[in-house]
Amino acid sequence: MKQLVIDMLMKMATMDVEAKELTAQVEAQSLLVAALLIQAKSENSLTITETVQEAIVTASRSSAEFLQTDVDLLLTHVNRLLAVARFVEVKAEQAG
Repeated sequence: MKQLVIDMLMKMATMDVEAKELTAQVEAQSLLVAALLIQAKSENSLTITETVQEAIVTASRSSAEFLQTDVDLLLTHVNRLLAVARFVEVKAEQAG
């Protein structure tokens, strides 16, 4: 029993480290995407937000294999990244 508890604690510790690593990767990607979107916005009149969202919706309609829940999940995460970009842009304007 003692060994089982030790094994479970070790597994939980490993999972915690992996979760933190994944979280750090996602946050870094969010910031990178935000910076790219801000840069692209200043150089391009096209709205990236609309383009990305339309691409996801169009792709999802192209096949019945896509689950609507998966499309919704993808759109949620894309919108989150776009919100990060807007937040960074607003904060930069306030600081400047």
